[in-house]
Amino acid sequence: MPFFKGIFAPEGTTAAARWIAGPTRLMLTVAIGIIAVSSTARAGNSQYGGFGPEGPRMREQLWILPSGEAGRSVRATLFRPDADPKNPNKKFPLIVINHGTDEATRLAVSMPVYYWLSRWFVERGYAVVLPQRRGHGATGGTLSEAVGTCTNPDHYESGNIAADDIAATINYMSAEPFIAPKETIVAGISTGGWASLAVAARNLPQVQAIVNFAGGRGGHAYGQANAICGEADLLSAAHLYGDKAREPTIWFYARNDSYFGPPLAEKLAQAWSAGGGNVEEHILPAYGSDGHTIADDRQGWDIWGPSLDQFLTKVRGSTVEVAAEHSEQSAPMETSAIATTGATR
Repeated sequence: MPFFKGIFAPEGTTAAARWIAGPTRLMLTVAIGIIAVSSTARAGNSQYGGFGPEGPRMREQLWILPSGEAGRSVRATLFRPDADPKNPNKKFPLIVINHGTDEATRLAVSMPVYYWLSRWFVERGYAVVLPQRRGHGATGGTLSEAVGTCTNPDHYESGNIAADDIAATINYMSAEPFIAPKETIVAGISTGGWASLAVAARNLPQVQAIVNFAGGRGGHAYGQANAICGEADLLSAAHLYGDKAREPTIWFYARNDSYFGPPLAEKLAQAWSAGGGNVEEHILPAYGSDGHTIADDRQGWDIWGPSLDQFLTKVRGSTVEVAAEHSEQSAPMETSAIATTGATR
């Protein structure tokens, strides 16, 4: 039985530079991956690490990283702040941004970039890595994280398998000399947001907090907006994750998200909190034609940016300094409907 489209929520991606699903782009992406893999003659002859020179856009570079399965690797995009000539050995906090999935186009998508979300973090001094999980684009292969069907999904195990890839990325990148090993933030969008919540349940020592943009699984069941495959299973999984999670989490959902709208988002937060997890949930105003794309472009900075800045300040214990020469400052939009819940341990 083929997997339904909704369990791999397509993120409503309107940012063409991030997801281009044409055959030409696919051939180019695969070609880059093949060239990278063949370049193992670099120092140490390791199969993992950076491949090729940095690009001009935020020091963009292709990396090959271990996956959550022995013998399989994942492709990743890395962005970094400008080098500091006064501190050449400076270590950057790490942000791992995790993409969503569309079953119909998953093998044809380009490398995840999320330019505006990545830039928001780079301007705040973070190194940004975006792993392309198993079963997607240049990483390719079987979609390991798809467990079950629409009538009988296993959202808990699906999230855990995706979290295996994310954890492998965190473990590898934390050992890099330019990364502060215990200052990692994990963020994700849609199925990537759900996988990030699964990571929270592991309480990895490197991870400080979780950022969830429109996270979930099973949205658009059978092509219908606001229909969920296995809603009860999704809520049960959120409770189980929350029961184990210790890191603070912040969640963002828009009022017009057609995959995981406010009623479901609030139920998920309540299930997480009832399990004992800490959650600060923000229900944001309607955004564009579908609020599922809340993390896609510059306008989002003004909607979720102020709340995320405050959250990161609490997590890091100090104000995050923004790179003034690059930052485009503007007044934040009003978030007239914000709901927050939380549990303390």
